Amino acid sequence: MPSDAWYAAKIVFALYEDCGPCTQLAVDMAERGGVKPEVLRAVLAGDIAAMPADVALTFRFAEAVLARAPETDELREAVLASWGPRSLVSLAFAMTVAQLYPTVKFALGHGQACRRVTVGGQAQPVQRRAA
Repeated sequence: MPSDAWYAAKIVFALYEDCGPCTQLAVDMAERGGVKPEVLRAVLAGDIAAMPADVALTFRFAEAVLARAPETDELREAVLASWGPRSLVSLAFAMTVAQLYPTVKFALGHGQACRRVTVGGQAQPVQRRAA
């Protein structure tokens, strides 16, 4: 599956748990993975209209999974149709792992307040969306 779509799902989950250092780490990995800054900015802003179609699909899927929303089944089928079962498993693990470190960090008392995330060397405000 396209790396920008995979990273979008991971960032959605990172943002849900943490809009600070862990989200920055996910964004940095996405940048190193070749995801364009404008795509990352759209994901961080929650601007679905500005996302490429594949990124918008995984973004919407990740948000639906977080919310345990009824449209999750439809979006899951779209992911399967687009990239197959291995990609679905990869997305599931990426989303799960994105929550691991922020959860451990906060449980151990090392959580930090939300802050701007840097994309392409520029500060980017984040749109933290409730599930």
